Amino acid sequence: MAARFLRDVLAVTGPLAIDIYSPKREVSAWIFRSLAAPVRCFDEKVLWERLRPSYVASFYVTQFAMVHAETADWAFLSDHAPKLFEVCTKLEEFRPSIEECIQHHPRLDGHLGRIATFMGFSRRTFLQGMANIPYRGDVLPLEIDPGALEKFGLADRPYVTVHNGFDAEFDKAAPTSTKVYAQFEDVIVRLKRLFPDICVVQIGTVTSKPIGSADVNLIGATTIRELAAIVKHSRLNIDNESGIVHLASCFDVRSCVVFGPTSVDYYAYPQNINLRPPVCGECWWVNETWMNRCAKGHEQALCMSQRSPESVFAALKEEVSAWYAVESGGESFDALLPNDRRERIPALGFTAGREIVDNAVRILMGLMPAWLTISQLVA
Repeated sequence: MAARFLRDVLAVTGPLAIDIYSPKREVSAWIFRSLAAPVRCFDEKVLWERLRPSYVASFYVTQFAMVHAETADWAFLSDHAPKLFEVCTKLEEFRPSIEECIQHHPRLDGHLGRIATFMGFSRRTFLQGMANIPYRGDVLPLEIDPGALEKFGLADRPYVTVHNGFDAEFDKAAPTSTKVYAQFEDVIVRLKRLFPDICVVQIGTVTSKPIGSADVNLIGATTIRELAAIVKHSRLNIDNESGIVHLASCFDVRSCVVFGPTSVDYYAYPQNINLRPPVCGECWWVNETWMNRCAKGHEQALCMSQRSPESVFAALKEEVSAWYAVESGGESFDALLPNDRRERIPALGFTAGREIVDNAVRILMGLMPAWLTISQLVA
């Protein structure tokens, strides 16, 4: 979300130079190279606190965006960067309405999400709303590995992706997460039964569990650029609410997302197939362990365990039917869809959007010849 926010800030302010401070320097460099600006990336832990005061302006960006007002050179901004001065001023004016959430981040992130949705925003648009700047869409020109499809035998082979992993940074010792949908195996079996020639590619890292019915298992086998290439060319991404859903949206790839403890209204992309939990849900940050253990004490989180694989399959079947008929050489797929949905299927693709990054990233922004900072967490 931070990359989109900076993209939209740049669209308003004009050219800026940007320094990113992040504990995941390589991933940050890859993401923020998508910006039309000179970007440098540094290790947050070593340099951030020491260098931040030397910038003309610095920001902390996570679920919210805030200006480090005490170190900003407001006179310089007013005289030499009036548009950026205006963005900073709007963020400062907005801050009192979420001050408790800032002071107690991330423990009040659930409350922050409710504030955002009450104001008509979502995770996608909230930062821009705070700064009173336009949101310019989900798509980002992220760099991909052009040889990835050939390497993994996916070139000229239509496929869907499936992911059942989670962010291990929350608790490295946790064996699983309440955000994980454990029945994707059954969903894929049903999918293959109806569409026997469909290729299912499992993607993810060490937190993913192998799905036996997938045709290709790429768990832990890809670089970030290879993963991006595979997601970019996927016909549909089947997933929990995860960072890969965000990544897919950057390429206008649609996802079918099984939601559990996190807020659908806050986190969902409107173009995706977003499955609300059949019970409970929206318990994120009601306690410290919500992501690892059911907040109500159940052995399995009911919001996920009571979501039937039949309902997931039913939700995504129509989308798969649309392009599968064409790829399989069928005469027409119009008959597969209700009349009011046929216009959504031009040229085999899906409308969609999203983005990625599951961890902390600080951002610094620079204005030439003076430099600025944007401290940032990308989520």
